[in-house]
Amino acid sequence: MSVWWRDALGGVALVAVLISLRVVHSPASVRTGGLVKIERTMMGTLWTIEVADHGQPEPARAAIESAYRELDRIDHLMSEWRPDSPISAVDAAAGQHAVEVPAELRALIERSIHYSQITQGTFDITWRGMGSLWHFDASFVPPTDAQIDAARKRIDYRKIQIDGNKIYLPAGMNIGLGGIAKGYAIDRAGAVLRAAGFDDWFVDGGGDVLVHGTRNGTPWTVGIQDPRAEHGVLLGVVRLKDAALASSGDYERYRIVDGVRYHHIIDPRTGRPASASIAVTVMAPTAEQGVVLDKGVFILGPAEGMALARKEGVEALSIDPAQRRYTTPGFARVFETDSPVNTAHNAAERGR
Repeated sequence: MSVWWRDALGGVALVAVLISLRVVHSPASVRTGGLVKIERTMMGTLWTIEVADHGQPEPARAAIESAYRELDRIDHLMSEWRPDSPISAVDAAAGQHAVEVPAELRALIERSIHYSQITQGTFDITWRGMGSLWHFDASFVPPTDAQIDAARKRIDYRKIQIDGNKIYLPAGMNIGLGGIAKGYAIDRAGAVLRAAGFDDWFVDGGGDVLVHGTRNGTPWTVGIQDPRAEHGVLLGVVRLKDAALASSGDYERYRIVDGVRYHHIIDPRTGRPASASIAVTVMAPTAEQGVVLDKGVFILGPAEGMALARKEGVEALSIDPAQRRYTTPGFARVFETDSPVNTAHNAAERGR
């Protein structure tokens, strides 16, 4: 099994999904209330695909299986953890020669460079040049300034060279697509379900979700984790329809050393954990946009991050280290919580 985004820059998004059927964690197909759901562990995380079958459970199951086959195809194409993947070939040839890759992969790399540009370099697929400098197992020790500075020299999306479908990396650099490929995979799974004729469905890839239509006539309900509470304690819920939701937080993988919280969301510009936010959720038209932009908003912080969200036409919730919450107006309209939040045009804007 491949675990191709386990150490991705920005890490794994946590969104607690409040769907009543999310109580069975097995690869078996489950049908309840006109909904077919199949859960499967792949790409190093738990996936859930749920489809409203409208009286056609077998075609719905077949569509879900086709979606999982598409996820497996993308894993083979884009996983840097698979030594036989095209992206691994690019990394292995760094400093030696360009590698011709499928057009689909080249296009994703081109979009990644675009995302790097619009996020001021806070998203960068060359993050993998840091290697295992930041790891959060039991033996964690913060890296030294010298180690960080040396690793930073291997990170710079501007040095990726593209000529047609050929990709070249300078010596010492590596590409890791974990921060974007999962979002792309979620979108592709949704496209397969639409092509099969199903309009009401839910795709959850390790907490990043994309939904279409409704759940038996009502919006899909997604809960957002409180970043300073126990797992499962929510800030509130979002009623989601025809949109993606992705979250990042400093609470998923971290260690506290001498009172300092070191976490997995690394700012590629500094080589160090980002400090302007503790959690961010982005609602976007596509999962690819969501999983990329939530990292940018997180690293940039509430003021610059909300400006990025507005510029790119997405909605966002941002929480700063003082646990103040800011939302764009569009996010506030769909976010249901018992606690007040500030919209991006007041407190966050004044902090710019």
